[in-house]
Amino acid sequence: MAAFIALCEGFLGIDPHFDLWRYFFTVSLSKRRVGGKEVNVSMCCASIHLRHTRSGDYPLMCLSTSNKGWHSQWFYIRDDVNAPLPKYSGCLIEEAPESWKWGILTKEKKHITDLLAALHTLKDRGMKGSGIIGAYHARRVAPLMARVLPLYQMVPGVSFEGTVLVDEALPPSKVAQHIKEAMEPMKDSTSDVLDHVYPVLGHPPMWPELGFVDFVSFLSPRSSFRLNF
Repeated sequence: MAAFIALCEGFLGIDPHFDLWRYFFTVSLSKRRVGGKEVNVSMCCASIHLRHTRSGDYPLMCLSTSNKGWHSQWFYIRDDVNAPLPKYSGCLIEEAPESWKWGILTKEKKHITDLLAALHTLKDRGMKGSGIIGAYHARRVAPLMARVLPLYQMVPGVSFEGTVLVDEALPPSKVAQHIKEAMEPMKDSTSDVLDHVYPVLGHPPMWPELGFVDFVSFLSPRSSFRLNF
């Protein structure tokens, strides 16, 4: 989810787009095997994952499948009085609703046609998961955190207070470590581990750094756009 938000804000230059998210991702109940059969886990956990049929349109992003050490980073989220969490109902979802599988409706897909074309262009120019993850760590931004500025508004001369975690720059070696923690190692034909280095060679820059790919709006700001190179 963090990488998707960074992709929208930092490379497409738009606010996170829910229809685009629904096009690429789905939610399913987590399963465990009991007596040779798959059953839902007792806590009714759900997982978010990329739709297999859409993976070719999305940046290559082999995220880590291990949650080892998660307990050492446990945290609490405050229940905001302005947008409170619903009361606990005690109801367990034993089967995923059909609506979870629907994704985006055909009539809505036309609204993301330009976004898909833009993603195709960025992929052709070398965009991939390691570059996206590395870029937001280099900016010292947590994409899922409430921020004053979206990534595309982090321009020179603007105050980053309330947007970045700290002001100090993060060395490339530390950015590379964050990439390594988030992604599974990938190897080329010579068995050298790839994608755990930063900067990522040939990767498109994030908005609004020099050389970023500009997609210009011709309707309303940050809503729909044409390609402008």
